[in-house]
Amino acid sequence: MPEPTELTLPELRAALAHAYDVEAPIGRGGMGLVYLARERRLDRRVAIKVLPPELAVDDGSRQRFLREARTVAALTHPNIVPIYTVDEISNFVFFAMAYVSGETLAQRVATRGPLDAHGAARLLCDIGEALGYAHARGVVHRDVKPDNILIDGDTGRALLTDFGIAHTSPAPVSAARLGRPAAPRGHVVGTAAFMSPEQARGDAVDARSDLYSLGVVAFYALSGRLPFRATTETAFLALHIAEPAPPLARVAPLVPPRLAQIVDRCLAKEPWERFPDAAALVKAVVDAVEPMPVPLAVRAFLVRSTHLEGPALIYTFMTGAILLPIAVAGGDLVAALVARQARRREELTFVYGPRPVGIERAIAWLARVALLGTAAAVAAIAGVIAVPPDAVPLLPGVSVACAATSLLASIVARARTEQRTDPRGERRLRFWRGAMGRWLFRFAGVGVERTPPIVNILHSSETPA
Repeated sequence: MPEPTELTLPELRAALAHAYDVEAPIGRGGMGLVYLARERRLDRRVAIKVLPPELAVDDGSRQRFLREARTVAALTHPNIVPIYTVDEISNFVFFAMAYVSGETLAQRVATRGPLDAHGAARLLCDIGEALGYAHARGVVHRDVKPDNILIDGDTGRALLTDFGIAHTSPAPVSAARLGRPAAPRGHVVGTAAFMSPEQARGDAVDARSDLYSLGVVAFYALSGRLPFRATTETAFLALHIAEPAPPLARVAPLVPPRLAQIVDRCLAKEPWERFPDAAALVKAVVDAVEPMPVPLAVRAFLVRSTHLEGPALIYTFMTGAILLPIAVAGGDLVAALVARQARRREELTFVYGPRPVGIERAIAWLARVALLGTAAAVAAIAGVIAVPPDAVPLLPGVSVACAATSLLASIVARARTEQRTDPRGERRLRFWRGAMGRWLFRFAGVGVERTPPIVNILHSSETPA
């Protein structure tokens, strides 16, 4: 299939001009090219997935493409990208769906590294709920992977897309329906790097196959690498079928143990060893990331010690050996702090926005301009800058006024920034994840290690039907 290019763009624009302003290609799905467009009637941005003309003439490809549209159109869920309309114009078969302003999970991890435990847990819940909804309506996705998970840039919500190879049945696809295959046997379809063992063998699959794929996605999201490394599709399939996945805790030691165990369970070779359905997976994730109860004395210790004052350090040494073993049972304290700070960032972003607002930028610029005014006035007093004689008596007052304005604006700007970013909480988190924090954990008898550097990720490839 050709990559999205400008070659068909003029024809597509001409064909859809009555309803859409097609702007640019933005990607591709399982068997279609995806373009960003603006719907004229409702004046909204949409993503248009188009079946390439050379495939539109093939009846099998055409029916498969339309089947995807019908499948998604029947699913109404906040974590599934909705379809608005499907149509055929000239040689183009297409459907318009919601445009998600953000990035795919693959892009997110490639550019900013692995997700923290809180972010990964939220993603697992979002996609798990989407899969549970689809499974209850007889739909197995069969291609759950980072490229098919979109992260909304405004809300952080994860959405599942590209049901191009989904299989549908008239009844829910769950572990209770093992006697009725959810997908036909005998052929392999999907992305090799994310396939369940039964899907890789061409066996019948049910809801638990999607949970395995979601486990691979979670492993990748939390560690920055895939559980298996291979250079060919065949090698990936063989590894998923025969080799046990490495425990996530071995690859990413800072992942909370309970969350790591959930991912490991999703990657079990036998379907019956995994979660019975997506609802059970979501419940396990929610239980795993609930804030652990920490005694008041320990919470005070954690906050006070990060200021690095003399009394605080003495307090640290005296109480560390007594309180820390209680608080870090199971190795979850750092993970709990990470999750707490992630929630705090999310709350502050919701209230104040992700970036400085206009008033903050204006105050910051005022501080800079006033500082420059102070420097200019001082330079004029020293004779470095020539000024009219009548202005010389005013220079001391000008320099004092500019200095006071700069100081006041800087204080206000800093207060606004701290209100929006919680720097004290960030310092606290850096302390406990840093060298001093690790030393204190070792002092308390608990070893804490850092997550190894991100390794290059092998891009997955499609295994055709």
